[in-house]
Amino acid sequence: MTKIPEETIEEVRAKTDIVDLIGEYVQLTRRGKNWFGLCPFHGESTPSFSVSEDKQLFHCFGCGASGNAITFVMDIENYPFTEAVSKLADRSGIELGVELNSGSANVRKVENQSMIEAHKLAANFYSHLLLNTEEGEKALSYLEQRGFLREHIEKYGIGWSLDDREVLSQLLQRKKFDMKEMEQAGLCIMKNDGTGYFDRFRGRIMFPLHDDSGNVVAFSGRIIKDSKDEAKYLNSPETPIFEKGRLLYNFHNARLNVRKTGKVILFEGFMDTIAAERAGIMNSVAVMGTSLSDTHLTKLKRIANQLIICCDGDNAGWEAARRFAILADQKGLDAQIALLPEKIDPDDYISTYGGEAFATKIIGSPHSYMSFTLAYYKRSKNLSHENDVLQYIHEVMEELASKVSPVERDLLIRQLNAETGISAEALKEQHTKIIGKLAQKEKSTEPSIQAVQPIELARNRKTNSVERAERFLLCHLLNDGNLFDRIRDEHQELFNREEYVTIFVKLAAFYEEHKSPDFHRFAESIDDRELRKIVMEAAMLERDPGFAEQEIHDCIHHLKKHHVTLKIDMMMHESKEAEKMKDYTRALELAREIIQLRKSLSAM
Repeated sequence: MTKIPEETIEEVRAKTDIVDLIGEYVQLTRRGKNWFGLCPFHGESTPSFSVSEDKQLFHCFGCGASGNAITFVMDIENYPFTEAVSKLADRSGIELGVELNSGSANVRKVENQSMIEAHKLAANFYSHLLLNTEEGEKALSYLEQRGFLREHIEKYGIGWSLDDREVLSQLLQRKKFDMKEMEQAGLCIMKNDGTGYFDRFRGRIMFPLHDDSGNVVAFSGRIIKDSKDEAKYLNSPETPIFEKGRLLYNFHNARLNVRKTGKVILFEGFMDTIAAERAGIMNSVAVMGTSLSDTHLTKLKRIANQLIICCDGDNAGWEAARRFAILADQKGLDAQIALLPEKIDPDDYISTYGGEAFATKIIGSPHSYMSFTLAYYKRSKNLSHENDVLQYIHEVMEELASKVSPVERDLLIRQLNAETGISAEALKEQHTKIIGKLAQKEKSTEPSIQAVQPIELARNRKTNSVERAERFLLCHLLNDGNLFDRIRDEHQELFNREEYVTIFVKLAAFYEEHKSPDFHRFAESIDDRELRKIVMEAAMLERDPGFAEQEIHDCIHHLKKHHVTLKIDMMMHESKEAEKMKDYTRALELAREIIQLRKSLSAM
């Protein structure tokens, strides 16, 4: 990739007024020294998005998005760094002095570009086979019977792969693609004898999977007739351009509608999303399989303030909905659950009852987290049996005690009273007892930190003392290269969260190249938007130079104690496992080490 000179980047940054730039995307109003508007990165009705003219930085107090002019363009346009700089250079009339590629300077340079080009070729080829050939007629008829119109087929880029071992592989070879790279991209497989390649997908209806920019990066192929010998769906393997834990089906199409409504509907499978769109529901996405990752939730939280989870009505669907709801709750997303009748999926419901019924009765009437939890635990209970009643109350209270508001608590107790006949007084006492246990547990496991004070960076985000220590330490590291050298040499493993460990490694590489601190340039060098946000949040913290050393010392001390505590917990787990395996020698060794670690912890 062509490197833009550092002095040119500085000139672009200096000549771009961030208020003017963001004003092209967001309606801003001056309040005091700063400008405010509705955040373009998540749905909101009250302006919490602040732009500082003095600092040339933006920050959202709602979702935590932060950055400068260059990172704003990277985030809002989903551009890589070089293209964001190029766009701002054009806007300011600055000559970059380099060509980013052989074509237009504004055509983005994408890593693994040939893989993306090959997938685009394959998608067009499959589409042509489905819509314009005799070989595709059977598959086209199948889709039409399932309610697909030609406009739907063209919109989703649905195609057909011939039942031929090498037709796509031969096409790729003719187009001069590197076949080893095509195997790595998941489009073909090397023959056992190493003499050539054959197609991964054969005799299947092909559904393209797109990344956030709308590029085809993978496929899911469905057989027409169910078979015991073949899987119903065959998906591309994970590749350099396709990770199931990062991709949400239809995200590139749904994003604008989600931002407008503030709501996103999450399905288990992409066929449900397609069915929902055919029924006029335009703000849905789907996971590839049943796993929902932190990256998925981060993406959704950026553009929506309400998540409606809709899974199948069978047992597996209920379990998936519960997993999704718990993860969403942990991420701070307002999650509601749309429940389907037993053993029916969204696609079948729409086919049977119609899109309007699905939109109003299912998606339009979701259950709250509390209501869903009650329904989830009640499914397997017979409330005429005393043991089932006690177990039901215990499970519901354990799950919800610390999560419900005072009003929800009264509703919860009222509903449990109506369902079980247990008095409201007894239920309140049980609730209070569980809350007390949880508070005691929290108090005993979270140490305090004196010098590090929390500040409100995001109104809805709660941080514990370890997270605050990590953030303040990162703030100092971003502004002090000498401190970074000291930390790297003396305290190698201080950060606990994976994101901070990754940033620390990237910061090491940055200081190797640039020698001096520059959090703007460092943030711009990071491709991952969430990591950039963490960097900018830390960089914008207010520091008192007079107490810097004390603050740094307290952060390091607190994080070191936390690491020792984690090590003790891990060794205690190992000790229990050793006892289960009757390895008493190992258990004794671990017990001695735990005692030593506890002594060192007390001495800290």
